[in-house]
Amino acid sequence: MASIVRFGKKIRNNWKKTTFAALVVTYGYNWTKEYLQTQELMRVYCQKASNFGRQTLPVDRAPKTITVILNPNANKRSAVDEFEKYCAPILHLAGFMVNILKTESEGHAKKLVEDLNNTDAIVVAGGDGTLCEVVTGLLRRTEENTVGLVPIGILPLGRNNALATSLFPGGNSLKRVRSLVDAAMAIVEETTKPIDVMKVEITEKDDIEKESKPTYAVSSLKWGAFRDAEVSKDKYWYYGSLRKYATYVFNGYKSNLTWKVDADLKYSPPCEGCLNCLAKKNNNNNQKWFQRFSKEKSFDNKLAKTLNPNCGVENLKKIETTDFVLYTSNTVSNEENIPKLHLNIGPKFLNYFDFVKQGWKSENGHAREAKEKIDARVVEINPGVHSSNEKEVWFSIDNEAFEVRPIKITLLPKLITMFCEKERT
Repeated sequence: MASIVRFGKKIRNNWKKTTFAALVVTYGYNWTKEYLQTQELMRVYCQKASNFGRQTLPVDRAPKTITVILNPNANKRSAVDEFEKYCAPILHLAGFMVNILKTESEGHAKKLVEDLNNTDAIVVAGGDGTLCEVVTGLLRRTEENTVGLVPIGILPLGRNNALATSLFPGGNSLKRVRSLVDAAMAIVEETTKPIDVMKVEITEKDDIEKESKPTYAVSSLKWGAFRDAEVSKDKYWYYGSLRKYATYVFNGYKSNLTWKVDADLKYSPPCEGCLNCLAKKNNNNNQKWFQRFSKEKSFDNKLAKTLNPNCGVENLKKIETTDFVLYTSNTVSNEENIPKLHLNIGPKFLNYFDFVKQGWKSENGHAREAKEKIDARVVEINPGVHSSNEKEVWFSIDNEAFEVRPIKITLLPKLITMFCEKERT
């Protein structure tokens, strides 16, 4: 009993040292536990991959080749390290011939894909921006003719991974590792699903005359005060994991955010597919294509027999809001299973406390307040305010910055095929 009392007195008299020691022990325990769990997870997945790699091939068939478009600057330059730790071992053990191409600058991924030949799959190792570039380069090259197009994989190695998160839910620490190995294993198991794509075209007369090329995205378009606050997170790096909350606290009173989204909208309602859609598709189809991805296109009898009188009907709307977001069904639930774009139009005015509250809400994975929701297939946005020398105004398309200009967004349903988990097919 006396020894217990003495021990208690020592702790009380040296509480600072005791507290520090307790923190060190706790951190060491948690780090060791997470390390062992990660090693066990990798052992299990590598074993599964090696089972695929041990399968025999006919003598006249070569191992499958996958091309990895790796962005070494993604997620504060940690992408290469994480790829080599958690993804590359699985791909190699599965028996793939892995060709790694690293991007060197913004827009380089588009160029790499445009020059790409002889591959059985394209794997994007990066974030939303890299994926957007790859899809854009691929669809520009094929002129949207995707019959026989190789599947695309996504390894969520970037800081923003909207589509990858919907396909392979992750989080911090062990959950993030699990999302990476799940994404790599989906490529090994060749589990795929069709993905919607939105085609973004500039509609200004000058740009049409210059034959500007479209951009293709798979997740979202954002415009407004919340978008501007989101891209300012890195300015508050010294707050660590709290910077995503600090950006709303410190930007809620700033006038340089886009507090007024003013635009004229022209949109047509969603269509599941009909004769009108098929006619447009056939008129726009260019039969020229490149060697590795070419196949003959087949006629869809079901669409030819369906007539939708509302298909292509245009609606006009004037909007004034602080928050404009457009999502594809790839990243939000679509219970009706009809291809559509989801437009969320926020309130016209926001006070400081509502701005912070709604911003924190979105950072925790919940949707912000929307005063109006519109479903559409084609949306034209004619902004009331454009970028100028006095003030630059920006969209975020798949979390990449684009100048605010008149644009047309067209949904291309189930245009590309991407690897996913079995339960999400």
